[in-house]
Amino acid sequence: MKNPSKLLLALAGLAAVITPPADAGITVFDGEDVTMELGLRLQPRIVVARGVEAFGGGPEWQRDFLVRRSRIKIGGKVYGVSYGLEWRLDGTGLNAGIAAPPPISGLENGWIQWPITGPELQVKAGLYDQPFSRDRLTSDSKQMVVDRSLVSGVPNALGMADNAIGVDLRGKIDGGRYTYVAGVYDNRTIWSALQNKMPMLVGRIDFNYGETGNVYRDAHFGDGSWYCLGVNGSYQSGLKAYVDEDDPSQGLAGDDGKNAAFGVDGMVDFPAGPGRLMGRAEFNTISIEAPGSGTSVTTNVWMVGGGYLVWEQRLQPTIRFDQIIADDKEGGAKTNATFVGLNWYERGHNLKVQADVAFVSGTGDSFDGGRAQVQLDF
Repeated sequence: MKNPSKLLLALAGLAAVITPPADAGITVFDGEDVTMELGLRLQPRIVVARGVEAFGGGPEWQRDFLVRRSRIKIGGKVYGVSYGLEWRLDGTGLNAGIAAPPPISGLENGWIQWPITGPELQVKAGLYDQPFSRDRLTSDSKQMVVDRSLVSGVPNALGMADNAIGVDLRGKIDGGRYTYVAGVYDNRTIWSALQNKMPMLVGRIDFNYGETGNVYRDAHFGDGSWYCLGVNGSYQSGLKAYVDEDDPSQGLAGDDGKNAAFGVDGMVDFPAGPGRLMGRAEFNTISIEAPGSGTSVTTNVWMVGGGYLVWEQRLQPTIRFDQIIADDKEGGAKTNATFVGLNWYERGHNLKVQADVAFVSGTGDSFDGGRAQVQLDF
């Protein structure tokens, strides 16, 4: 196109006059072979917290205003192949002591999904959520409290959960009653391709005994019922310690390192009395064997939480407990975190207000605080 600015102006004008339906973007193109939708997410937030974990040091009880997440989303289909792009600008205005970090910007998601035989067998490739941990597969925009739990933070820090570049086979059986994903992914925390001989092997199976749509969210609306169970695993071997190829005397020797994780999770959400009762639990065990060590260190993490949606399905009190249990080789210390929150849904997850208070112990530094966040998402 000779003048792309005209297209951008046209899209902006169209977005200004069309009200998006729930859980969908704005349709900007709907051709026979090509479709396109635009979406946006904003999460302005205020945080008041005590403890060095909150802002990287400084006096107690600090306050921070920030835009925690902003996302621009594009999706649709081209010749029957689905695609999705999501650009992020996270942490705008974050206070972290004297040297505040710049916002994190970059491609959050970029993938294509090709139906080989229809919904029963598809291929997905690109940058997207690898199939491990319900907590990670549940969007930041659909969590029961303001942020995700610690249960997925441990595997995520090791590159074994959340976004990764990869390719997989996936499908649905019996109309989505059973779903499966199995693929290979790059580990984003291993900075050099020379450090590992093989990608991560990751797989997941979901069993959905109630509704089969929108299974990854912490609040549903209407009168449907969800009863979901998931099992997943991740494995990567052949890890090598870093050695400088130009000077082999520099670096660390050793190979045959391994990363492995296994997890099970579940979610229920159903009408109960005057409202809807939601509950979610997850357990993950992660084993790390450093190259050349011959010793495996295992960390166990689990969480349980729930909420009750009342007042014409607008108000939802929530509570969540997370725990990290270190390996006995590392002292067996436990980190406990309790979050008590309250959500107000004006238009479901598309327009809502969330607030919670946190109590964290076992980290070596006490941390308590509260957060309040407004979300616009379509």
